Amino acid sequence: MMAEKLEEVFPKIWTAGLNPLDLSRNGKLHEINLNDFFKVKKFSTENTSNAYIIEFTSTHVLIASGQTLYSNSAITQNAHCIDFDSQIVQLSACTWYCLVLLVDGNLFKYDFHENRHTKLDFLTVENAMVSDEKETITHLACGDKLSIAITSRKSVFTIPNRVFTFPKHIRIAKVAAGLEHCLLLTSNGDCYSWGGGLRGQLGNGEITPHYERPQLIEALAGVKILDIAAGGWHSGAVSSFGDLYTWGWNSKGQLGLEGEKRTRGSVFALPQLLEVLDADGVEVSFEKIYCGNGYSAAISTTGAIYYAGDDITNKIKYQQIQKEAKTERFKFFDTTACIDGKIRLKSGPNTIIFMNQMKLASNSGE
Repeated sequence: MMAEKLEEVFPKIWTAGLNPLDLSRNGKLHEINLNDFFKVKKFSTENTSNAYIIEFTSTHVLIASGQTLYSNSAITQNAHCIDFDSQIVQLSACTWYCLVLLVDGNLFKYDFHENRHTKLDFLTVENAMVSDEKETITHLACGDKLSIAITSRKSVFTIPNRVFTFPKHIRIAKVAAGLEHCLLLTSNGDCYSWGGGLRGQLGNGEITPHYERPQLIEALAGVKILDIAAGGWHSGAVSSFGDLYTWGWNSKGQLGLEGEKRTRGSVFALPQLLEVLDADGVEVSFEKIYCGNGYSAAISTTGAIYYAGDDITNKIKYQQIQKEAKTERFKFFDTTACIDGKIRLKSGPNTIIFMNQMKLASNSGE
């Protein structure tokens, strides 16, 4: 009976690379049934939306459905669930914790290693002397060195401090965080970066320890950007023309560079425009970009997946630990073992996750 109820909430997913749910299924694309791992309690779907949000870290899988957050540890093989007072609308996780935003505006920090959560009240402190409309969080991005919240007043918080406020007419479309840097995309296609930049991941042409406030990426000014992604120490973007840009640390070939660019060095502090060809030699047009720790994945306008960087399907096979498994340019990623039809891709630090489009909740305020 329990399995039937859970089946309604958690459909199957497909993972390639590190699988914190089942370490025996690491490597190439595998089908995972979430219901085999999240049987912490009987779960009724009566008070939940018909959707879920999922986050992968290097050690944990976190899933939100309705008012409940589920956590499963690859280290202890223990599963936990936490019930909140209202529906969970956003999750963002790093190596150490997960930020949980509720529909009532409350924000919690969940330490999945210790299985405890605390409420974050920095907005209340910041606005103690302000009497106008209530400020709420609209976007989250969680990195190992800094976590970001964007508010309804167009303010940028490096939690818990307000570091910048955009003009009222600016609409923020998306934020993304790597290990120590952040990207922000506005609805008119401008791309900003801040945080750590010692590996060129800010895209401003400099190797710099830290920028506290968002800075416009001048090299992309005039190019309408539709999507952004921040990996460990690199970044990516897709333009309205379907062009793919990458920059930052190319230690594992994650920038997907070819020819002379690939041999010039490992750090590229300016966005690099890529030319990716399909099997027929036709240039590929892209619509989405995803970045992990040492790899990049992109979805073409036809729905094909292309991949560059650390070969996550082999890097965790310990018998090949001496092998430098990487892809030097963007290549087609075979998903024939995956579900048919429209799918949504998500990136973890060392994992690519494919999920059923119809069962996903929005997780970024897009």
